[in-house]
Amino acid sequence: MGLSVPGLAAAGGKVVYRAGSQLNDAARDLPLQNSGVLFVQFVSQFGTQSGGGTPNLRFVNAGVTTGAVGNNGACGSPVYAILDNTLQPVTGACSTVALNTLSAVVLRIDYTANLTQMWVLSSLSGFDYLNPPAPSASYAGLSPAFQRIAFYSRSPASIDELKVFRVTAPPSAPSPVPGLSGEGVGVLAALLALAAVWRGASRFRRR
Repeated sequence: MGLSVPGLAAAGGKVVYRAGSQLNDAARDLPLQNSGVLFVQFVSQFGTQSGGGTPNLRFVNAGVTTGAVGNNGACGSPVYAILDNTLQPVTGACSTVALNTLSAVVLRIDYTANLTQMWVLSSLSGFDYLNPPAPSASYAGLSPAFQRIAFYSRSPASIDELKVFRVTAPPSAPSPVPGLSGEGVGVLAALLALAAVWRGASRFRRR
């Protein structure tokens, strides 16, 4: 059974820790992501521990880790955090949400501003990707380029509904001219027509 939170329903199963190995990893490749603004979103529930390189979702480019989200024994407690290429956070990159809390995680990577922001939420209902609230954590100076996503975990751990996407603003509707109703536009058109007739008559009389 998949993981879900309000505003995001599960479709199918989830990725879970597989017994028989101390460390699990699962990865997927995709085209290189290194420009504009990108969102990475997933639902997860990890264990109460962190360290040993887990649990986190890593971003990899050409075989090199460029960043991650999760934890690796930092922040003073096992909470969701934004991690750099050494799997360490900076001040402000640690959230206050425990890893074992079922959460929707939204990561916004701005390659132009070189900024990564993270929201760790109990619900996605009403979340506005274009105008989001204050983030749970942020990391200025980090915008990991990647062409591979790898999930590293120890028992217990589960993750679901992983998505990588971009959000664009809808085209704006044309604004009406202030103070001109339909009747006003008609009067204005009539006045312009009369002015044209008057100019033509004036030219005729001068001849």
